[in-house]
Amino acid sequence: MMRRPLDSPRPAVQHNSDRGDAAIEAVVVVPLLIAIALVFIAGVRLSLAAQKTDAAAQAAARAASLERTPTAGQSAARAAASDALGERNQACTSTRVTVDTSGLGARLGQISSVTVTVTCTVPLGDLLLFGGGPGVRTMTSSFTSIVDAYRERG
Repeated sequence: MMRRPLDSPRPAVQHNSDRGDAAIEAVVVVPLLIAIALVFIAGVRLSLAAQKTDAAAQAAARAASLERTPTAGQSAARAAASDALGERNQACTSTRVTVDTSGLGARLGQISSVTVTVTCTVPLGDLLLFGGGPGVRTMTSSFTSIVDAYRERG
C-alpha cells in the first residue's frame, strides 16, 4: 500500500450528486407554503365574517328596538342586517335573520328587549387554486337591544 505524502495536494474530485436538489426541494416546499397561506387566508376571512355578522346583528337589533310595532320591528331588523352586511362587503351564500320583537308588545313603562340573530354562510371553496370546490362555514351572531320603556307603542 502506497501512502501519499502529507504535503501533497489532494486530488480534485468533483461529484455532481447535488444536482437537482433545489428543484426537488421546491416541489416539496412550495405546495406546503401555498397550503399554509390558504389556511391563513381562510382564518382571516372567517374572523372578518364573524365580526361583520356581529355588527349586522347589533345594527338589526338596534333598528328593531326603535320601532313602535312588532311587525315594523321585524322588517326594520331585516333591512338593517342586509344593509350592514352589504356595506361591509360580506359575501354570504345564504343569510337568515331571526327577530324576536315580542318586547315591542309590552305595556308602556315595562322594561323589555328585542333580540336578533343573524346567520351568514361564508363560502370558502374559492380559496382552492383549481377553481372552487366545497367549503362553507356558518357564522351566527345574536344581539339584544333594550326597548325604551316609556316610548309610545302602536
